[in-house]
Amino acid sequence: MSISKEQLEQSFRGKAYVELKDLVQLIEDNFGFNVTLQRKDEPAFTDEQKKRMTSVIFKDEDVLSQLRQAKHDRENGISTYSDSEEEFAQLLKEVQND
Repeated sequence: MSISKEQLEQSFRGKAYVELKDLVQLIEDNFGFNVTLQRKDEPAFTDEQKKRMTSVIFKDEDVLSQLRQAKHDRENGISTYSDSEEEFAQLLKEVQND
């Protein structure tokens, strides 16, 4: 994937400075990517944020229903979560403990 110098210059014509948001918009418009930025020195989520998200996710009835269905399917020989019995058992155990 590339963009020509002419296309780049046309995109930023009349601008004395190119801001980061302009570059993001250029990438999204020309390459079809959804771009999000985060500082390299910051973790994606703090441990507290991860705990809160996990708690919210596993209190959602739709998520729990999907896990119950996956457990039922697994017991009937249909693997829909993972190829690892141990991983699946661990996930169910963690959900039941929350």
